[in-house]
Amino acid sequence: MREDPRLSSLTDREREVLVAIGQGLTNGEIAQRFTLSESTVKTHVGRILAKIGARDRVQAVILAYNLRLARPV
Repeated sequence: MREDPRLSSLTDREREVLVAIGQGLTNGEIAQRFTLSESTVKTHVGRILAKIGARDRVQAVILAYNLRLARPV
């Protein structure tokens, strides 16, 4: 199965952050999980949204669910 083209432009770290967004984590929780500053997480989130063409975090979560990167708890 081919990878969704929206994911191909993401770095490994951005993929990890997208999965964390899909799991419902806040920027602070993501920062703690990956030992990053919150401003770095905000930068990653902004780049992820731009690369996947999402208007907001909700659309990113929907994409993560649709691609089975995360699932509802």
